[in-house]
Amino acid sequence: MLRAADVERLLAGVDSAEVAEERLGVVARVGRAAVADALAALRDAGFESLVDLLGIDTGEHVEVTYHLRSYASGQDLFVKTALPYDGELESVWQVYPSALMPERETAELFGLRLSEHPNPKRLLTTDGVPPLLRKDVPVRTPEEFTR
Repeated sequence: MLRAADVERLLAGVDSAEVAEERLGVVARVGRAAVADALAALRDAGFESLVDLLGIDTGEHVEVTYHLRSYASGQDLFVKTALPYDGELESVWQVYPSALMPERETAELFGLRLSEHPNPKRLLTTDGVPPLLRKDVPVRTPEEFTR
């Protein structure tokens, strides 16, 4: 079973990494500038797969979660970072190529700028559509859908 102390050792060289065992499992919280370094260290330590990448609007900022898996050990690990609204999400596609599409989706739906990505264009909507998953975007009424 993966423990927080094990992950702390793996992330010893990464700035601002805080690891805890939460209900979700082992979660490493890192500063946004250290995400790529943390993910590279974890990939090299055996977490060979990025299972998912998702965002959450906490009401104060956007929290991006990277769900990693080690198939050899059957362990899951979550890496989280906080970004300000309209902040910049640095792509990690060179660490995990499977991040290409979910990064675009997360950036678009939460209004983040995507840097270092080979194709940062919108994936789901057109220009002018607000970031649909942010709490400050009004929910459409049923009448708006029937027009």
